[in-house]
Amino acid sequence: MNEMRKHMKPTAFLRKNGRIIIGGVIIGFVIFCAIFAPLLTSWDPEKVNLLDKNALPSAEHIMGADYLGRDIWARILYGSRTTLLVSIGSEIFLILTGTILGLICGYYKRVEKILMRIMDAFATVPNLLLCLLMISVFGAGIPQMIIALAIHGIPGHARMVRNQVLSLREKEYIESEYAMGAGDLRTLFHHILPACSSYLLVRFSNGLAGMILSMTSLSFLGIGLDPTVASWGGIVQDGQKLMFAVPHLVFFPALAICLTVFGFAMLGDGLRDKFDPRLR
Repeated sequence: MNEMRKHMKPTAFLRKNGRIIIGGVIIGFVIFCAIFAPLLTSWDPEKVNLLDKNALPSAEHIMGADYLGRDIWARILYGSRTTLLVSIGSEIFLILTGTILGLICGYYKRVEKILMRIMDAFATVPNLLLCLLMISVFGAGIPQMIIALAIHGIPGHARMVRNQVLSLREKEYIESEYAMGAGDLRTLFHHILPACSSYLLVRFSNGLAGMILSMTSLSFLGIGLDPTVASWGGIVQDGQKLMFAVPHLVFFPALAICLTVFGFAMLGDGLRDKFDPRLR
């Protein structure tokens, strides 16, 4: 019996943590490629070489070259930096802003009536339309793209945090803090916010998958970033006109997008099952 239990332990561990391991390995590999891009290729992602125009994958260009002779592998490596920077930056901005607003709305009922109505108005505007509006007002660039992608998700996240705050306020240990004379800031940041940490971690991991898709969609439409800046959506846009004649122009960047989104989705689902099974 003891031997059977020993053989079952690795299986149970993989069943419990398999999604986290798979997602973590994929995301770790993507981040490694983004950080060490100069060491993984000798090609300049913006160097034009018309002699290699639409070159097929080979020893020289392992993923081929695009319509301007630029190495696709190099563009995917350097494009991962832009894609991850914008996506992670947007999700961090969303989480921080939405959490602060949610804490305020859940704790102060008078403020809630005003803030939630304003956020409800933002939530009624379609995501793509709101991004277009923000970028047209503030211009193109990475900081503007980060804010434009994040702002639409803030109301929903703030509402979820608010609901958790409302439920936590009824707990006995929170009421005892009131009785002992604890201030609002201490109660919010020392007791209520840590109790929301598991939800915030799961929300951050799951949200990155959707944020990458939104970012690449805008880049594909040519919105928000300078066309000279390498990004996965921009690489797909460059190759989509020739995708049937030269499919590798679209296949490899699309594969990078799919794998990264899959990795973040798996990681988020694994963290959800591990830390907050109620969100299943």
